[in-house]
This record gives sequence, C-alpha cells and structure tokens, in this order.
Amino acid sequence: MHIIFLSVVVLFGTALRFLNLGQWSFWIDEVFTVRDAQNLSVDSWRVIPNPIPYLAVKLSIAIAGSREWGSRLIPCLVGIASIPTVFGFGRALFNWRIGLLSSAFVACSSWHLFWAQNARYPVFTFFFGVLTAWLFYTSLERDSTLLTMGALVACLCLILSHTLAVVIVPALAAYAVICLLENANRKRWLNLLIFFLPFAMPVLALILPQVRGYLFSGWGRNVWQRSPLYIVLTLVQGVSIPVAVTAFFAPIATRFNRTTLFLLCYAGIPLILFLIASQLQNVAGYYLFWTIPAYFILAGVTCERVREAIEMKSGRTLGILVPCVLLVTLLSQDYLYFKIENGGRPKWREAFEVIEAEKKPTDKVVLSEPEMGRHYLPELTPIYIGGLLEDSEAFEREWETSGRQRLWFLVDVASFNVFDADARVRTWIRQRGHIVKTLPAFSRAKDRTIHVYLLE
Repeated sequence: MHIIFLSVVVLFGTALRFLNLGQWSFWIDEVFTVRDAQNLSVDSWRVIPNPIPYLAVKLSIAIAGSREWGSRLIPCLVGIASIPTVFGFGRALFNWRIGLLSSAFVACSSWHLFWAQNARYPVFTFFFGVLTAWLFYTSLERDSTLLTMGALVACLCLILSHTLAVVIVPALAAYAVICLLENANRKRWLNLLIFFLPFAMPVLALILPQVRGYLFSGWGRNVWQRSPLYIVLTLVQGVSIPVAVTAFFAPIATRFNRTTLFLLCYAGIPLILFLIASQLQNVAGYYLFWTIPAYFILAGVTCERVREAIEMKSGRTLGILVPCVLLVTLLSQDYLYFKIENGGRPKWREAFEVIEAEKKPTDKVVLSEPEMGRHYLPELTPIYIGGLLEDSEAFEREWETSGRQRLWFLVDVASFNVFDADARVRTWIRQRGHIVKTLPAFSRAKDRTIHVYLLE
C-alpha cells in the first residue's frame, strides 16, 4: 500500500516539475551555467570546483538542446528522483508513514520545485545530501563497510556539486562521536576512518597561505552583507513557516534518541557554521538547501506523533489535519509560483523578444547583465549599464558622438534597486527615452519587473 501512495506522490511531483519547464525564462545565474557548461572541455573541467552540475547540464543540452527545457531536463529528473530518495531516508530513520509524509512535503515544496526547474547546482546538492545522510546513518546502524564507502562516494559527489556543502562533514563527525560513545568497536572505528580520512588532506591544506588567500579573496568576502538573520529567514521562507514551526516541535513531540540527534546534527551544525561564516564569507541561505530534507522529516515526525496522540485519546482520525494543513500551505505556494510569481524569475526572454520585434542592425542594448543580451540577442551589441552609472554626462557625450544610435534599455527593477537606489540612472533613462513595454513579475517578496525603454 505504501508503494502505491509513494507512486502517487512521485507522479504528482513529476507533473509539477515538468509543468512550464521550458516556459520560464533563464535568469542570469542559469545563463552563466549554460555558457560554462557549453564551453566545458577536458582542459577546463579541472579548474571548476563543482563540476557535476556543469557536466549534467552539458549532457542535458546534448540530449535535448540548449533552450530552457533542454538545459533543465537532467536537473529536473534529479529533482524528481530526490522525492522517493527522501521517502527511503525517512523510512530508514523512522517508518514508512513518516517517509511518505516527508516525500509529499518535498513533492509539494515550491522551493524544491524552483531549483528542480533550474539549470543550476542546488538540486544536485539536495539529492546527494540525502544519499550521504541516509547511507552514513545506515552504515553506522549496521557497521557496514560497503555502506560507508557508498556514503563517502555520495559525500564527494555532494561536495563536487557545491564546495561549501563540505560543512556536512563536521555534522556527520558530531554524530559519529555520539555513536562511538555508545559502541566503539574496532569495525566501527575502521569504517569511520575510511569515511573521514579523505577529508583530512583538504583541512591540512588550510595551513597554506595560498589556500587561505583564495578562500578569503574576491567574491568570497561578505560584500553582500548577508546577516545571520537573513540566512535563517531564507531557510524558514524556503521550507515554509508552517513546516519550519512543525519541525521545531519534533524533538519535543518524540523521544530524544539517536535518530532525532542525527537529524539535528544534519540540519543544525551546517546552519550554525554558516551563521558564523557569514561574518567573513559571502554565504547565502540557499547554500543550505541540501539540509532541508531534515526539516521535512522532522515535520513528518511531529505529524505522526500528533496523530498517534489524538487516536490514543479519542480514537478519531483528526490527526490527519496537521499534515493536511502543511500540504495545503505548500500547494498554495505552488499556485502562487505558477500563477503569480512567473516561476520565481524575471521575464528576460520576453523582454528580448520585444526588442527583437522592433530592432535595427545598428541598435545596442544597455543592461545590468550583458551576458543576458549575448545569450538571447547576440546580434545586437550589449553595453553594461555601469558607464551610465559612473558618469552620465560622459555616457551622453559618447552617444552624441556615435550619431545618436538607437539604444535599448532593460531596467530590471531588482538589480536597479541595489545599485541605483536613488533612481538617478532611471530618471536619466525616463527623461531621454520612452517606455516600450513593462513586464511585471513579483516573487519571494521582491519586485522582478523589467521595463523596456528605447532612446532614439
């Protein structure tokens, strides 16, 4: 029976993830990934710290083409595969009912849906994060060397999907210490050495000043000022407030055993390390996307314990109301995702289609992300908005000197609100050009609208 239920959940999750897969426009990080994946070669892959997503996107493009649907095909399939994987993880930790609830939460999660419809790395970290945690936990339960090696391979794939996911290692080490305090037999020690020794050399490499300089240079500095509160709120918003609150009560609602401790290590230690690192490094809440299976499973634990308590006292099935509320909340977010939020993306492709319909060969496009122009409209010269931002008078003189060629301006509100907070550049554009099209999009409490202007 639980296989039937799981099949329904997976089919529903599959339908959601293929819905509008090719309709959503690329956003800037996707364009960078697609570009780098297409240029990936035997020589270049060695310098990429997280090659697995790029190899997957390159293969996806080879199979289904370089447009949105084709580039996202394999990430989408990996996202679908993660649904039954969470079921197996939850069942191994507790029982099939908690596993089924957890997989249903994943299937209905708009955050997981967003990343599964992205030609990016997060869905790979989610999948390999679940595999690593599942295999590592089971290997300690059975003292299995084969499962330990499987957990090691999955963990390496996780780190090769996103380097900062290496914070799972101290989380697993903390749980390993707990297990050793209970039973420190020789085989367990051997298995733990097999798993943790490969990570010793990279840690020792921190002694080298070149390695430390690389980690704390360039974009790695906290230039975006992502505060600890911002990171926590990103996680809570992504998981959803009802699921996060329900998960919070799991340690209270259930016995505080090793299974619960494992999930707390899996979710809590990486979060704590990120909160500390946020004072030095540019880290974001979505980098911890691979830890959210723990929140969904903990929420499933609370739902199961509430159901058991209610049925024990009254014999009624009112306990199903709690998971129903959580699922309705997640489905309402899916509705917003598809009907209101445009899949969480600005309408870049639609904006370039507006330009393409009226462009002339000598036109140029001024925008905050020139790579978007090179991808969607390579026949027109893209110009970075930085010249206008730094010196509007020099920009205007250069335009006059060039014979007043037609300039298209793509004003993406989310970016302009950051570097043009006083609206000085936008005022300059409005005064000299006229608006051609407005493409509204609002998602995750941010205005992602794009205005298309023409200066001629």
